[in-house]
Amino acid sequence: MSWEVTLLLVVGLLLVLLLSGLWIAFGLGLAGVIVLLLHGGLPALAPLGYVSWNTVESFVLTSVPLFILMGELILRGGLSENFYRSMGFWFHGLKGGLLQSNIVACAIFAAVSGSSVATAAAIGTVAIPEMSRRGYEPKLLFGSLAAGGTLGILIPPSIPMIIYGAMVEQSVERLFIAGVLPGIVMSLIFMAYIWVRVAFAPGLVPPAEERPTWGERLRGLAGVTPMLLLIVLVLGSIWLGYATPTEAAAVGAAAATALALAGRRLTWRVFAASVASTIRTTCMVLFIIVGAQILTYALVRTGASRALTAWVVGLGLSKWILFAIVTLLYIFLGCIIDGVSMMVLTLPILYPIIIAAGFDPIWFGIALVILIELGNVTPPVGLNMFVIHGLSGGRPIGEVIWGSLPFGVLMLVVLALIGIFPGLVSWLPSTLVRR
Repeated sequence: MSWEVTLLLVVGLLLVLLLSGLWIAFGLGLAGVIVLLLHGGLPALAPLGYVSWNTVESFVLTSVPLFILMGELILRGGLSENFYRSMGFWFHGLKGGLLQSNIVACAIFAAVSGSSVATAAAIGTVAIPEMSRRGYEPKLLFGSLAAGGTLGILIPPSIPMIIYGAMVEQSVERLFIAGVLPGIVMSLIFMAYIWVRVAFAPGLVPPAEERPTWGERLRGLAGVTPMLLLIVLVLGSIWLGYATPTEAAAVGAAAATALALAGRRLTWRVFAASVASTIRTTCMVLFIIVGAQILTYALVRTGASRALTAWVVGLGLSKWILFAIVTLLYIFLGCIIDGVSMMVLTLPILYPIIIAAGFDPIWFGIALVILIELGNVTPPVGLNMFVIHGLSGGRPIGEVIWGSLPFGVLMLVVLALIGIFPGLVSWLPSTLVRR
């Protein structure tokens, strides 16, 4: 088969398998198996055992369940509740009130979570009842939480960054550091948007309440301290070169357990629920990665990926026109599949093309994470929107969608900014990072 026929066959198989309702992981793997059978018969399947094993035994991927467990323990152990209330004391008086606290709380929680959905759930669980009672406008409230939750995968640690680094063999530490400034910039842009909206429409927020005293603010630091300690332990150990991401994840999970125990909210039932949720999420992620690697192996063995790369490069498109096409593709895919699936589905084909066009792999990793963030607030499969809707107490899903839309546009603004100012991604010399 020619490479054109092979790619058309892969696309056709994926459409049929995924539209039939088959799980994405098995759809990817089965498409790869069929291509291999048609290309080389049964002998072509012999290396699949090695491919699968070589994928899941990655030391870097070991950090995924540990970061997920850390986020689950923070959420279920009550640490997020005390943390959010403390944020409310410190950002009282800023135009937008608790809406600004939502963004800051999500940004800080992102530094110990690694998951967009976990961040939105952790802050939304506490924020929605409190802010609804006070009279905040629902659309802006829900949008700030759905969009703020996406910071969970841009500000490190980030599970998509870990998966990306493992798939394309790039340094996870460099990806983590590269995500810091874009994450901060995105947080500030979200906050600026809220400030402008409230300045032109003061009725979106309730009348200003009595300003908290400095004594209340200082006492509120007790709720912030555990989160800051986790940030120092996890990110500090990585950036200073004392630990790999996997080792730092283990330290973070152990510290989150200890902090939840100290807060007297961690029972055996809570711990068991945290572990069970971690296992479910980890299995889902790893099965998707294995399925994608089988398909990748099939494309490499048939020569389709190499031929497609040569063909695209031969078109002579400028690198930014190519990236604009890739961006539109990811915006479309973000509407129909989740972020991790979108990434592992496309990387085997697009990554060689992107690198051949002259893009830096670390820069592209951050751009890809921003596009995954956009997918989390894009209907009809925006996971963050569904999380916030589930916590909204029965409010119409349209309020979450329309509230999230302006923040999605702002994510594209940040994507443009890192293209214009790539130093936002490469701000720290790689020599300071232990690979």
